[in-house]
Amino acid sequence: MKHSFANRVTLRIILVWVVLITVITGIVFFIVERGVAFLSSALYEETLELTDEKVGTVLKAVEISAVNIREGVERSLDRKTDVREALERELRLNAELVGCAAAFIPDYFPGEGRWFEPYVSRLGDGSFEARQIGSENHDYFQSPWYRVAIDREEGYWSDPYFDDAGALQMLCTYSLPLHDPDGKVIGVIGADVSLEWLAEKLREIDRNANEGSIIPPKPGREAYSFILSRDGGYIAHPEADRILAANYFDYARGDSTYVQIGRRMLAGEKDMAHVRVDGVLSYVYFVPLEWIGWSVGIVVPEDTMLMPGFRLGMVILVLMLFGMLAMIMVSYLTIRKASRPLQHLAASAREVAKGRFDTPLPTIRYNDEIRLLRDSFAYMEGSLSDYVRKLTTATAQKASIESELSIARDIQMSMLPPKKPSGGCEGMDIYGCLTPAKAVGGDLYEYHLQGNRLFFCIGDVSGKGVPAALIMSVTSTLFRTLSQSEDAPEKIVTAINASMEGRNESLMFVTLFAGVLDLSTGVLSYCNAGHNAPVLLGQEPRFLDVDPNVPVGAVDGWAFSGQQVTLDAGTTLLLYTDGLTEAENAQHELFGEDRLFEVLRSSKDRAPEALIAEITAAVHGFVGQAEQSDDLTMLGLRIQKSRN
Repeated sequence: MKHSFANRVTLRIILVWVVLITVITGIVFFIVERGVAFLSSALYEETLELTDEKVGTVLKAVEISAVNIREGVERSLDRKTDVREALERELRLNAELVGCAAAFIPDYFPGEGRWFEPYVSRLGDGSFEARQIGSENHDYFQSPWYRVAIDREEGYWSDPYFDDAGALQMLCTYSLPLHDPDGKVIGVIGADVSLEWLAEKLREIDRNANEGSIIPPKPGREAYSFILSRDGGYIAHPEADRILAANYFDYARGDSTYVQIGRRMLAGEKDMAHVRVDGVLSYVYFVPLEWIGWSVGIVVPEDTMLMPGFRLGMVILVLMLFGMLAMIMVSYLTIRKASRPLQHLAASAREVAKGRFDTPLPTIRYNDEIRLLRDSFAYMEGSLSDYVRKLTTATAQKASIESELSIARDIQMSMLPPKKPSGGCEGMDIYGCLTPAKAVGGDLYEYHLQGNRLFFCIGDVSGKGVPAALIMSVTSTLFRTLSQSEDAPEKIVTAINASMEGRNESLMFVTLFAGVLDLSTGVLSYCNAGHNAPVLLGQEPRFLDVDPNVPVGAVDGWAFSGQQVTLDAGTTLLLYTDGLTEAENAQHELFGEDRLFEVLRSSKDRAPEALIAEITAAVHGFVGQAEQSDDLTMLGLRIQKSRN
């Protein structure tokens, strides 16, 4: 099947929709699944806090009741019957208590014998029964709840135990020491809480948590709570046979993570862990009952935690997929209908792309975006035709200009003397180089030998490009011509300045250093016209002293001054233009005189060619990939042998 332009566009748009909606659907699914899991986690954390709060409230109430019982008993020590009444009175006020006792020290009440423990219990019909349960068979002096309270002289919650004399069921007892009016410990008050009541409270809380889940858990996968004693014994658990009969660590053997959770619970920590509990991968939340030393936890099977989010996410995913299919179908039909005119326009566009700018474009009946596109193509045809015509002309002109500039560069470079004399120069080593920043430049250097005198100069024309190159050519020619008949540098420079008078309408000037070196005596006569001072390389590099004359062409009639210095054998004179010290790197930092002198100190004994090569390498290393900002010209002279 041949795919048209409209079909391809339609297919691409549909693919974009598919990818976009798939990504959005995946994100929504992930957010929903994670969000529901987060809500579920928050629910169970809240359930755990509620368990902690409810159990803590009850146990705190028991502690308060125990204090009240002690106060009532201590006020009733004169008569044994008053002690029983005080116990029953507080038992009536606190429905959470199943019984309470006052266990006295041996032989406290004369006539009652060694063991005297009045105990009041709550019966199933709501009535109360008072008994004296202390005896040789029920030696409460050996019970932990009695011994610890006597030893500590403070409140103490016992570990769970079965009371075979009083309540006749599994209990936890909160005990307090009992004092006589002189403050002497005379016994222990015990307030009993039924473990069955505590287990029922946990079952109620678990039931509410499971029913409050977004999606009720499957049978056998419900969350449940449990309480551990100080030594890891089960105080409360859905499996009744674990209470008092099993220890947490009995079920954690071989699972280091499960063991670690138990240790953290007994250490009083609060956290959540992901672990396998009784063979089921689960989330365990735990929090301490701080004042009693117990720890309460809730176990949530992993599928119970994650399945609600997964199911809800799948429902949303299916709904979004159906919506996506409907949207794709509607988009496909709409785009197909709207894109038919584009097929004709696409065919015309292909012809235009082949360079047929007179290709007729289709007629669009509707004044819509496609009509606007067709008009744009028509305008593009005319613009392209005009642009190609102008580009052809401009390309030809540019090629001509580049050719002319290349010729001009060759001519300019040919006007310079060779970098070093082809036949050498007796007693003198000389080397020069010029690197223009553009096709042609405005720097110049010149040297030639007349007898035993070396005439040389270096200059820099203001500006760059073709105008500077023309001034450079004129200046170089004038120096070469004038030095044939004049040997004083200041007169040569003055004559060059005079020749530019009245002919410098562009106000361009030339910084120029001209010199004449007598090779037999080493006397250097020179004139500096606003140029950089040359550097003398002897024992230590230093600038040559120069007069502050103005550049050539700047001031008409300027009287240029000349100077002289004698150069010793082995001395090198380095002349350069400001393109050396003002070379810029990418950070717009200048090469500068300090870096130049660093190179000169390490290379002062080298021949001019090697010296200039070393300087050039240092400049290129400093500039890096930055574009050359100015013409770079250097000329080096070195006296090689002693003079007579």
